[in-house]
Amino acid sequence: MVRIFKAEEKLSPDYIPSRLLYRDNEFKLLKTFFSGVISGSSTISTRVIVTGSVGTGKSALVKLFGATAEEEARRNGVNLRFLYVNCRISKSTFSILSRLIEQLKARIGTRGFANEELFHRILNYLELKNMYAIIALDEVDLLISRSENILYLLSRIGEERENPPKISIILITRNPEIFELLDESTRSSLLGNVIHLSEYDSSQLYDILKFRAEEALIPGALMEESLRLIADLAGERGDARYALDILWRAGKYAEAESFRMITPEHVRKAAASIYPAVRREHLEFLNQHERLILLALARGLQGRQAYVTAADLYQNYQLACEEYYTEPRAYTSFWEHLQRLDDLGIIRINVRSEGTKGRRSYISLPGIPATILQTEIESILRRKQA
Repeated sequence: MVRIFKAEEKLSPDYIPSRLLYRDNEFKLLKTFFSGVISGSSTISTRVIVTGSVGTGKSALVKLFGATAEEEARRNGVNLRFLYVNCRISKSTFSILSRLIEQLKARIGTRGFANEELFHRILNYLELKNMYAIIALDEVDLLISRSENILYLLSRIGEERENPPKISIILITRNPEIFELLDESTRSSLLGNVIHLSEYDSSQLYDILKFRAEEALIPGALMEESLRLIADLAGERGDARYALDILWRAGKYAEAESFRMITPEHVRKAAASIYPAVRREHLEFLNQHERLILLALARGLQGRQAYVTAADLYQNYQLACEEYYTEPRAYTSFWEHLQRLDDLGIIRINVRSEGTKGRRSYISLPGIPATILQTEIESILRRKQA
């Protein structure tokens, strides 16, 4: 059998390379924010928020920092643990606290305790062991949309306790605007240091792909033309995860066809298999609110508009709901629908920094003309209504 891969797991989204290209400044910033924790001299709970679009390396950056921080703290004689929880998997405050206990390997019983009591037992354990913890909560916006109280507990670290807090926090999210839904006291406690990861351009993706291909592929298995094509395709999205997924799939097509190299045709096949052109049957399987969101987006993108802000889209969505006699969802549910549409490749969510105005989410439609989408959605809605 012809082999393309020597270590295909190194193209997995879960693999953390030894270095993240074009994220050195953000990595140094994290080390600066947590320098007191790493040296064991911290007397406060450090809070950092990491934001950015899909595929900008948020999770990889935080995980690489966590591993590095643990090792550096160990050299300093400091007992530090990095604890990572994905809130899409651990969906409740209790499950998050249980996951933290599991990672700490602490003998803390969980039955019969309220969340707040369980949290204080974790704090007591850290004090007893003279241990610091950096807790990273990924996709934290899902907690806010479900009104879980873990963020409230974390925002109150140190209150009613004699000793300085041993826990610091990193919150990872695609949508920084979601924090506006928290109550004022919780929001002000959490919104401290923000690190925003901008999207990669084609030249940066080229370098990232080349670096990862050297780790994952047999030497000479990737044609230069194929490498550049993947970088150009993914450059439209600024998404390294998408680029690596194309590379992995293209390698699988090459192996299946007994090619010794990944050709541009394999790349085109791979790209088409990940995000094929949006067809009518894709729209049929969406729910009513997702169709109404797409209708609002298609109408908002008529003419020369390339993007619509999430706030404006929500207003247009409410109007579309009124037109089709549907009760609009709250903004948190609306955002979850947007994320699903983005995951399906139908829309694209782009977070931009706008100086003193903060950050805004912009929504675009990369795979289908707005006029065609509007016609298709309106046809489906009329039929469903009838």
